[in-house]
Amino acid sequence: MKSSEARKVLEHYRASEELKLPVAEAIASLNVDPALAAWFAQTKALDHSMSDAVAGIPVPPELKEAILAERKVIRSVRWWNRPAVVAAAAAAALFVLGAVFWINRPGRTFAEYRQTVIDESWGRAPHLDIETSDLGQLNKWLAGIEPTATVALPAGLKELTLHGARTLDWQGHTVVLLCFSQGSKHLHLFVSNNQSFADLPRQSSPDFEKCSGWKTVSWTQGTRSYVLTGMNYFTFVKKFRHSGQWDLNGES
Repeated sequence: MKSSEARKVLEHYRASEELKLPVAEAIASLNVDPALAAWFAQTKALDHSMSDAVAGIPVPPELKEAILAERKVIRSVRWWNRPAVVAAAAAAALFVLGAVFWINRPGRTFAEYRQTVIDESWGRAPHLDIETSDLGQLNKWLAGIEPTATVALPAGLKELTLHGARTLDWQGHTVVLLCFSQGSKHLHLFVSNNQSFADLPRQSSPDFEKCSGWKTVSWTQGTRSYVLTGMNYFTFVKKFRHSGQWDLNGES
């Protein structure tokens, strides 16, 4: 079962329901799809927190009396205008709004991170925050912004012409965009440190994916994750794979 199909099934599944075949297949997908498993765990956590919060809203003692009074010809003050009832309704409404915000918060998968930084990198002028071909100077500039944001350039990219950099923010993490050229080609390298994603590419095992019209290659090395756009896949393999092994080490 595809991840998208499994997600649709699991969105409506509750543990108390009969385990029918589509649900069983979707649950089985959790064992082979880490990103799907992470999403399902978050969804269950939200369901539990919503149930606990709603259960914890106190029922006004006069609620039953107010409802029964509505049946009388002579009406008292409407129950929904009473302070205790209004307070309870407001608490419930705020919780639901908070839950909606939680559900619709920015995604936390590596695929969503990659999509966001690539799209954002072209959405601003000027294109760069600093223009320099000196990596040492660039790292001094980065250290003044965020000490852990300094970058290590993979040896296979040394021959590219560095033009400068800018920083982007991804959910509180600083992402460094390095701008290169190789002849007439324009390349971007996104470097982030200490990120945690369920679908992060494995160490020294690059992931090839087309994103927003760009051919991208993503990999991790140590605590850093890299996303490279603009380089031909064959060229990347030629630079970084030798004797059947990937060599993606960055320079310290």
